[in-house]
Amino acid sequence: MEILNGGTALTLVICAALAAAGRSGRPAAICDGKIVSAIDITPRDPSFVAVPHQLRGVARAIGVIHTTSTRQTISHFLLLQVGQPCTERHRAESERILRLQPFLADATVLAVPDSAGGVRIEVETIDEIPTVVDMRVRGKRISQVRFGNANVGGQGLYLAANVEQGLAYRTGFELHAVANQLFGQPQVLELVAERSPVGSELTVGFGHAFVTDLQRSAWHVGISDINRYVSFSPPDGDALSLEVRRQLWDVGRVRRIGGRHRSAFVGGLMTHEDVRSANQFVVVSDSGLLATNGLHLIDSVVPFRNVRLNAVAGVRALSFMTVRGFDALRAVQDVAVGTQLGVLIGRTVARFGSSDDDVFAAADFYGGVGSATSFAAVRLDGEARNDRRANDWDSMIGSGRLAWYRKPAPAHVLISSLEFAGARNERVPFQLMLGDRQGGVRGYSASRDAGALRGVARVEERWSIGGLTSHDALGVASFVDVGRVWAGDAPFGVTSRAKVGIGAGLLAAFPPQSQRLWRLDVAVPASPDPNAHWELRLTGTWTRRFWREPDDVARGRSGAAPSAIFTWP
Repeated sequence: MEILNGGTALTLVICAALAAAGRSGRPAAICDGKIVSAIDITPRDPSFVAVPHQLRGVARAIGVIHTTSTRQTISHFLLLQVGQPCTERHRAESERILRLQPFLADATVLAVPDSAGGVRIEVETIDEIPTVVDMRVRGKRISQVRFGNANVGGQGLYLAANVEQGLAYRTGFELHAVANQLFGQPQVLELVAERSPVGSELTVGFGHAFVTDLQRSAWHVGISDINRYVSFSPPDGDALSLEVRRQLWDVGRVRRIGGRHRSAFVGGLMTHEDVRSANQFVVVSDSGLLATNGLHLIDSVVPFRNVRLNAVAGVRALSFMTVRGFDALRAVQDVAVGTQLGVLIGRTVARFGSSDDDVFAAADFYGGVGSATSFAAVRLDGEARNDRRANDWDSMIGSGRLAWYRKPAPAHVLISSLEFAGARNERVPFQLMLGDRQGGVRGYSASRDAGALRGVARVEERWSIGGLTSHDALGVASFVDVGRVWAGDAPFGVTSRAKVGIGAGLLAAFPPQSQRLWRLDVAVPASPDPNAHWELRLTGTWTRRFWREPDDVARGRSGAAPSAIFTWP
């Protein structure tokens, strides 16, 4: 699952006024190798209900009234062409690739016989609601506003701007743009330009990841300059921050070898990493940066720089099963059945000015098995570095999720999962919070427990309860989280007892086919913790993929991993 940053009651109020076109009920025909005579594309918007005349200006300004995805944009993701044979695999993969796009809620690709003995391809898509609105309040004043559109001009272009009040610091600005198709191909170009009150980021990435076995190759080029004040939580007192600057770039390409459902991928990736960290914690207070005493001095932080040549290899034996109501409320999901493994092994190159002399290894594994009523999957992601001078391993970091989905009825699902993350001998200080909003135990966001390792078991039961109108889908959920942290070598790390959080939530999707699940959860800590208290959380969750690693784990990674090129379920 992918959790969005932000999401506000304003967004839900807007969405509640929206309608959705129904998914086509016509059965898909089999292509049978017949020649494609024509391709008809029918893009649909989320069928917004009529907005009152007095509010139309505001609605258009925030994207509620938007430009429907263009036929040309949709055509760039199709694997079928006029005059070429139609195969069932190309038809099904075209449909799945369309549903993978973040600006589309649903898609159908049908082959319909024509009078000349060929087939006509009929494509129908429904857009996601493109509105991007996020607002944060400090005290009684708005401190941050994010505004944008996730489908500008119907071109699949995400564009959002963010403004943050600086208080004792400078005013923060951010521009985030993602083009999901360029030059008639499903190539992705992403730009993040941020000047936050106490940090900055400039990231540009351009690539074509593996999204189907029908691709011949995949590639990626990227560069980042990130300056962050990373927060750490001691057992008592103010939260402490450490300035860390990372400069990264990568360029690489892999090529497919093999057949239809079992493929191998081989290639190379060149990476650069330059990391510098302050040796002194500070307090990022409302009145400015405050120095701390010598007890908080980090003596072991040493800057490092490396350029590595990496060999990349992967094996993939996946098919996709169409299901409803696993992570999404009512949307169609394409669940991967089978296995996928990506491996990267790299060696520093001294002639490019590397301060390191090491061997780097990373691996990412996915496996899934089951049916539309009982399905289990696991994903594991890890990396480590062997320092050849010290003949020792460090920078070891890993995470993963194991989950079982059981559907006793179409409107009822039980999700049991185990999530873990941890690091050892990190060269830059690293800490995982027990109550992290993405990977932690719900009900403990204010807890001060933190360590180098975190494990959380979750059980959640959901029921789809229809909707107030045909324009929405609603559901309810109850959940129990049990988790703990282990101190390891994290700054201020503690080994906690197992903490239990319980709660219930209201679920919603706008339109009903949307792969974005809105949640309003009430979570209560059921274990003693002097800082934890009940929480009310409003979040938006993308359900297109089985799992997304929490941000607090991803920040500790080197930036070189198989996931830079492979698309993971």
